[in-house]
Amino acid sequence: MSRLQGMLLVVVVALLAALVQLPAAAAGTRYTVSWNYPYSRTSFANWNKGTSYVVGDSIQFVYNAEAHNVVRVNKQQYDFCNSAGAVTHTDGATVFNLGRPGRYFFMCSIPGHCEAGMKLALQVI
Repeated sequence: MSRLQGMLLVVVVALLAALVQLPAAAAGTRYTVSWNYPYSRTSFANWNKGTSYVVGDSIQFVYNAEAHNVVRVNKQQYDFCNSAGAVTHTDGATVFNLGRPGRYFFMCSIPGHCEAGMKLALQVI
């Protein structure tokens, strides 16, 4: 093997190693929320203080599907605990991919739960 071929082989191996690392880096972090009836109106408001979410992260809500659900809503729905027209998830382990920057709003639509504080807002940068 010539010196040039050896150098080329090293470069190719280095590039392949870098490519293998890309999917892991792009996958992001999965955050898990224990989605239970809150012990105070600010339980979920304080849950994620200081957390920075980035595009590619995901959030998983883990809950008792017989007692709760999770709904992604807009800001106005979040503020007024109104989930009209939104898709209700009831599988007990719902994952939302945070694919774009911006604000994300979630709530439980079981009567009284959102009003008691079972709602979560987060910012993706």
